Amino acid sequence: MTDNTTAELSSARAAQTEPHQPRVHIVLLNWNGWQDTLECMRSLGRMEYRNWHAVIVDNGSTNDSDERLREAYSDLTILETQKNLGFAAGNNVGIRFALKNGADYVFVLNNDTTVFPDTISALVRFAEAHPAAALMGPSIDRRNPQREWPIRRELDLLTQLCTFTALRRLITRIPLVREIFYCTDGPPSVVQFLPGSALFFRASSFKESGLFDESTFLDFEELIVAEKVRRAGFSVYFVPQARIWHKGSASAAKLRAKRYIENAKSEEYFFSHYVRLSPLGRSIVRLIRLATYSARALRYRNYREHFNEFMDALWTRPPVKPG
Repeated sequence: MTDNTTAELSSARAAQTEPHQPRVHIVLLNWNGWQDTLECMRSLGRMEYRNWHAVIVDNGSTNDSDERLREAYSDLTILETQKNLGFAAGNNVGIRFALKNGADYVFVLNNDTTVFPDTISALVRFAEAHPAAALMGPSIDRRNPQREWPIRRELDLLTQLCTFTALRRLITRIPLVREIFYCTDGPPSVVQFLPGSALFFRASSFKESGLFDESTFLDFEELIVAEKVRRAGFSVYFVPQARIWHKGSASAAKLRAKRYIENAKSEEYFFSHYVRLSPLGRSIVRLIRLATYSARALRYRNYREHFNEFMDALWTRPPVKPG
């Protein structure tokens, strides 16, 4: 075991010596990405905050992820799902563990991220001062940061077109228009939606809002959980004083057409059960999605091979919302 790894484990154990700090469980979902997970763990070991515990959910990896992780961190909590449950159900495994083991806060963090030394300190400090805040998110640095700016505007058809289609590329380049739809910096702000790569939850709020909705396999989970938080009477906040670095969809990028199809399924479910658009609005969104997929199918064989599956996802009635 390396000296760095030993230091990181010492940081985790030091939590027991700081009982005055709220206990933070950090849930990392791993799918064939042990290298990224180890890099994330190294950054966690450098945090100034001490009362934290990492929970890795190995989400049906088909490589040797679990062995590699245990080799580096012999006393790390690793929960194995045996199969890929998707983002929502996989993270729920870790959240349930955190809630059973005394978490005050749960930080659902992508495994291809790295945190800064004061990341969790800033989030806890804000949360302790704002008891109505149940879901919070940090500022996210990446090569294309506009892809993970929190959305400040209610998700109607206009917001959907300006933030979830190619029109976003124009909107993000016009400062006056950009500020209508996005939060990029400044003081902490109430927002509608946060990017899903870093979601900081008040553990007690799960009793009212519930966990992630497991009806989606990939994408829209962060939009759905924000709606659930608001329906439970809590607030969603962007806290730019906390920061992380995100490589960007390291696992999902491998899925190509499958990723796009799962995104379409999740979008249909989201608009059927959480934020309803008019029939005309839904038709416009579907036509844009069809045009986008068709353009990709002209260029890439992988998209052509799954065209019928995409059409089924676009027009098949979404599953009934559980509960």
